[in-house]
Order: sequence, then C-alpha cells, then structure tokens
Amino acid sequence: MIRRPPRSTPKPSSAASDVYKRQPSGPPPASVPPDRIVIPAIGLDAPVVPVGWTMTDEGPVWDVADYAAGWHNTSAYPGHIGNTVLSGHHNIKGKVFRYLIELEPGDEITLYVGETAYRYVVTEKHLLEEKGMPEEVRRSNAQWIAPTNDERLTLVTCWPYTSNTHRLIVVAKPVWGLEPDIQYPLSNIQ
Repeated sequence: MIRRPPRSTPKPSSAASDVYKRQPSGPPPASVPPDRIVIPAIGLDAPVVPVGWTMTDEGPVWDVADYAAGWHNTSAYPGHIGNTVLSGHHNIKGKVFRYLIELEPGDEITLYVGETAYRYVVTEKHLLEEKGMPEEVRRSNAQWIAPTNDERLTLVTCWPYTSNTHRLIVVAKPVWGLEPDIQYPLSNIQ
C-alpha cells in the first residue's frame, strides 16, 4: 500500500523525539530474505519478494518485481555484513518505489523478516545517469548494488517518472550501527 504523506511540515531537529540514540545491538541476523518494507516518510508498506537476473544482449540485467519490492537474491540477508539490495518500479506495475525520490537523510526504513524488524536510517541519496551512458559509467553505477564490507540497505529505482534515464540510489545504515554515544538528529544525518 502506497500513500503519499504531506511533506509541508519540516521535522524540528532539536526536539527530543526527533533525536535518535544508537541501539546497543540489532536483532539477530536473518536466515531468510526480507518479506516486507515500511517507509513511513513516503507512506510505503509493501511486500518484498526475491528476484534474480536475466541475461540480455547487453549483459546481465536484474529482474524487477511487479507490485512488490524485489530483494536481489545474491545480496545479503538483513542483519548480516554486506549489502541488502532491493529494487522496485516507480512508474508502472504497482509503483512501489514511486516516492523514493522524496526520501532524505534521516528518514527511517524498516525491513521485516516475518515479525522481526530491521531498522535503517537513510544516509545517502544519489541520482546517476544511466540511459545512453558508456559501459564504463554503467559498470561504475553498478558498484552501488555490489557486496560491501559493512551492513547496509540499498534501494534502487529508475528516475525521472516519464523517461527512466537515471538510477535513483538510496543507501541506509542500520540504526544499531551508528556511532556509539552520539545523538543524531534524524533530519541531519549525512
């Protein structure tokens, strides 16, 4: 279910309710893929299903789930060191990631594996040219979905709404992995 909430009222960064203090540890590492994603800032609550890739004349291309976010089946399970990668359509077949472009550093994302919640906070957002770009640029763009040495969540969709010439990349880190004993205003994490 996708609802676009109003963004007209900015979050005050000095209020105690908007300051996150690091959790001592996260939930145990998952042994299966995520099955749900929730992003309150953009009104997203959607299923997650595993996706693979298809070989094309231009090389391997990741499949994109219809009416769900797709967990890349070679990426990390939540709670593990590595890159948990989800992709989704933004302008067709459910538009699961329609409002991903509106996410900002500090917005929270929760992945569920059954009833277990894995909480993340957005730390980066990138728009990368893709369509018509040389192979070396596309390979460089693909680094965002590669395995990593840290625990992270990466969300990927096309952009803009009418032409899909770019890739939108949103990176989030687990809330339990932030620097200890430092308070982070949710609207100011970079």
